[in-house]
Amino acid sequence: MSAFTVEFENRSGELARLCEAMAAHSVNIVVCGAAHGDTGTVAFIADDERGARDALEGADIEYNERPALTIRMENVPGAGAKAFRRLADAGVNIDLLLPVRVSPRSFWP
Repeated sequence: MSAFTVEFENRSGELARLCEAMAAHSVNIVVCGAAHGDTGTVAFIADDERGARDALEGADIEYNERPALTIRMENVPGAGAKAFRRLADAGVNIDLLLPVRVSPRSFWP
C-alpha cells in the first residue's frame, strides 16, 4: 500500500481539482489535508494506485508517493501511545498519519 501527498497553494478549488482528477479515472480515495500559511498538504490512499498515478500525472499535479503501513488500534485511552511506542522502538519514523477508518463506536457518550 502507498500513501500519496500533494502540496497545493492554499486557495479555493485545489482539493476539488484533485478529487475531480481521481473521479475522472474512477479512483476512490480516503483523503485528509491541512493548510499552513499560503500552502496546504493533502494526503490520501487510493483503491487503485496505478489509476491514482495516471490521474495525477494527467492533471499535471506533482505528488510524492511513499510506502504505507496500516495499523489497527482499539478506540481506548492509551492505544496510540502503545502503538506509536512500539513503532518508535522498532526504528520506524512516522512522517504521515492518515486515519482510514473510525470505529462506529462513539467517542463521547
